[in-house]
Amino acid sequence: MTYLRTHDNRSGRKRAAGWVFAVLAAAVLVIYMFVPHFFPSLFTSMVRPFWRTELSIELGSLQSLESLLQENQYLKRQIADADARLQTIAATEAENQELKAILGRASTTPYILAAVLSHPPISVYDELVIDAGSDLGFTAGDTVYAPGNVPIGTISDVLGQTSKVTLFSSPGQKYQVQIGAAHAPATAVGRGGGQYEADIPRDAKVSAGDFVLAPSLNAKPFGVVVTVLADPAQPFETVLFAPPVNIYATRWVLVDTHSKE
Repeated sequence: MTYLRTHDNRSGRKRAAGWVFAVLAAAVLVIYMFVPHFFPSLFTSMVRPFWRTELSIELGSLQSLESLLQENQYLKRQIADADARLQTIAATEAENQELKAILGRASTTPYILAAVLSHPPISVYDELVIDAGSDLGFTAGDTVYAPGNVPIGTISDVLGQTSKVTLFSSPGQKYQVQIGAAHAPATAVGRGGGQYEADIPRDAKVSAGDFVLAPSLNAKPFGVVVTVLADPAQPFETVLFAPPVNIYATRWVLVDTHSKE
């Protein structure tokens, strides 16, 4: 009895599987007859992701970590280059504005614009080299001004297209100046490095920040008091001053070719 039941169960499962297979076959046949593109479309949808993966590998879109790092470095260099170009443009625009201001001053005076080729310590101590000379009519003794109409030196040597400018602050050079609101007269002595010193009476009441004028240079601003050194036992005090501009960072100068007339 047990054998017969087991045999009947197996036969039943086989018949059921046969019916399922027959139904599926009939369904496939019907779909194929009435919707002939169904199965090709289904197959294409199933294998499309695998095709895309294979195509991506062939085209190299699935890159290695090393190639991604290299691409990252390349993009960083491109950004750095773009930043450098923008900074260059900004610097050029600033230089343009500076030149316009200086040229505006030069156009209303006999001054001639020249570019500074070298400053100390590239050039000799307390000397500048500029890019114009006898070609523009420069001669020894012409007064040289920094932007802002600040006298800083004189032409000391002239070549065809370059000139040497000796700064007023060169060691040992002396000039008559007036210091402070009271215009206290004094003799300024160059100390080198754009620095000057002068001795004045203690009652002149000079303090840091006062202007120093040079009567021999049309009373133009010659310097600004940096500090005052006083000794209670002495009737004089020493004034240290410097030009109101950084002469070692000056890129342009104006040369007065009529200053000796």
